[in-house]
Amino acid sequence: MVFDLRGFEDLLTAIDAPQTEFPAVHVAGTNGKGSVCAIAEAVLRAAGLHTGLYTSPHLDHPRERLCVAGAALSAAAFDAAVLELRDLIERRAPGIRYTYFDFLTALAFRYFATERVDVAVVETGLGGRLDSTRPCLPRVTCITPIGWDHVEILGDSLGVIAGEKAGILRPGVPCVIGAQAPEAAAVLRARAREIGASVSAYGHDFGSEVVAAERRASRIRYHPLMGDAIEVTLSLAGDHQAENAACALATVELFTGAPLDPVAVARGLEWVHWPGRCEWSGAGRILLDGAHNQGGAAVLGRYLRRLDAPVHLVWGMLRAKAAQEFWSALDLPLDGVSLPRLADPRAQPPEALVSLVGRTPVASLGETVEVVVPRLLRDLDPRTRLCVTGSLTLVGEARRLLLPDTRLPTV
Repeated sequence: MVFDLRGFEDLLTAIDAPQTEFPAVHVAGTNGKGSVCAIAEAVLRAAGLHTGLYTSPHLDHPRERLCVAGAALSAAAFDAAVLELRDLIERRAPGIRYTYFDFLTALAFRYFATERVDVAVVETGLGGRLDSTRPCLPRVTCITPIGWDHVEILGDSLGVIAGEKAGILRPGVPCVIGAQAPEAAAVLRARAREIGASVSAYGHDFGSEVVAAERRASRIRYHPLMGDAIEVTLSLAGDHQAENAACALATVELFTGAPLDPVAVARGLEWVHWPGRCEWSGAGRILLDGAHNQGGAAVLGRYLRRLDAPVHLVWGMLRAKAAQEFWSALDLPLDGVSLPRLADPRAQPPEALVSLVGRTPVASLGETVEVVVPRLLRDLDPRTRLCVTGSLTLVGEARRLLLPDTRLPTV
């Protein structure tokens, strides 16, 4: 991996600096940043803006990562755009090295510029200071809760990790900050003061609470930066989404510089969809959740405990992820666990996870997702809920099996 932006910035210059053609909302953090991006884009679109959205990773195909007006490129259009950009780079920047993520980021910037978006909501891939998304020009930045992930790259303390995430802050550009551990909050605030970026913090300058929780949605009350509190229904499951929604709505307020339009907020929150994150399928028996670190596991565990139903876990992790920390943070009594062998070569062998599950009965070891999930649906008590988690790669495999016709709208 290349952790130096100079070459990528040179590449962007060579292809006419597309990132300078639109204002951005730039979002970093450990957990929740994808949800914040999805919510902010939907609300901005509902308010009448022509939007772009760049997120990662994808569940099924890389084209999911770059959307305009809520629609992904068709497969044919994506392939054509990839070939066009590849040829352009070969002509104009033949000596510059770049990564896969660099290329997709350049592709997204170029697509957004071509489509003349009014705003692009851009999620960092990893960290912030040296992330390929950093050359975008934000009108507002947002940093969601910071936790432990990618410690071998970002650092082994929350303060150090926060310093990397704080790399997206810009002089004079307002920043929204989600709830943070004191160590991370101190670093973010210090960096903001240093460069003259105003801070709006969750729980201090704005906030939210759950008014009524359902399994697939929540009614929340949002306390905005401007104006009076509003109550809205959010079509994403889990109490944690109330904070994500608040961060997204505060970001929208700062981007537009005006109080929220409750009608646009309600419409946007109805539209928002974030696949593979607390997503129910299989007639409500299977929960797909891409939690992959201890912070995400803790949130997932709290959500599952409220179901008041037996839970069977289908669990897989990538080698780069801390499996022991994930399992401990989940802190959930289980009826059983299945450990499939993932198609992704980066996955931990299921045999390496067996020692972590303690006395939890192991129903399946090393079989494919295509074999395990249908059998569990057939053989388990109908009251038992299946939860597929630990890796978005695993969630993607299960989702293709369970929801083969569910795709983003395309253009």
